[in-house]
Amino acid sequence: MTEWSPIGGTLVSSAEGRSWREEAACWLLAESGPGSSHWPDRLQDAGLLAWEDQETEDWDLAFVRWAALAEVLVYKDHDPADGLHGTDTEWAMLRFACALMTGKGGDWAADLPRLDHANRRIVLGALAWAAGGEKAAYPYMRPAAEAPVVQSSPAEGRHLRPVD
Repeated sequence: MTEWSPIGGTLVSSAEGRSWREEAACWLLAESGPGSSHWPDRLQDAGLLAWEDQETEDWDLAFVRWAALAEVLVYKDHDPADGLHGTDTEWAMLRFACALMTGKGGDWAADLPRLDHANRRIVLGALAWAAGGEKAAYPYMRPAAEAPVVQSSPAEGRHLRPVD
């Protein structure tokens, strides 16, 4: 797992309990990027996070402005001057997160093959989380060396079985 930036951690904790899709999308954003969360800080710089003051708590809540992000992704020319910049893989991860929440912004067929193994696991974990809650994503949160390898067996048709 990636070490989250403070904004990434706030984004994930703010999404907790809202919906599995939003929890998954925010976790995906916080997990994407080398070393620490790439997108949460950049979304803040671009004005794509909304902040909510909590008078009874010592921290604020942060939420992605998903509809605005979907609009940006449609017209984005990848100009670093607006605060949004990243590698092709990082852009794919942002599009996946947005697509989880809005159904817009992602091209799964084009983006999924571009991802390396680690980022593909994060996307699969986010999909599992969106469909079945955080516990469904646990197998994808473990380091790749600990995760079970699954292969298809011609004798068993399309069924998947763990490899010993």
